[in-house]
Amino acid sequence: MSDEFETTVEVTRGTGTSDRDKFRTKVTAPDMETLTERVRELREEVEDWAEDFRTIQPDGDQRHLSDDQSTLGGDE
Repeated sequence: MSDEFETTVEVTRGTGTSDRDKFRTKVTAPDMETLTERVRELREEVEDWAEDFRTIQPDGDQRHLSDDQSTLGGDE
């Protein structure tokens, strides 16, 4: 029997172009009750994944590269 219900869950963390993590996952199930449970379980996993990604991400401050062109100002 094939799953009749399907949803795509997309979670975005962060707002800038260099500090954003996006998780996109498809969840399927044979019925709504199972789909709801699977989405709940997925949410818990994605929270753990997001925490893992935060620990490997550089600090949220500006990049400290001399060729950083995110602003029009020169090096200081």
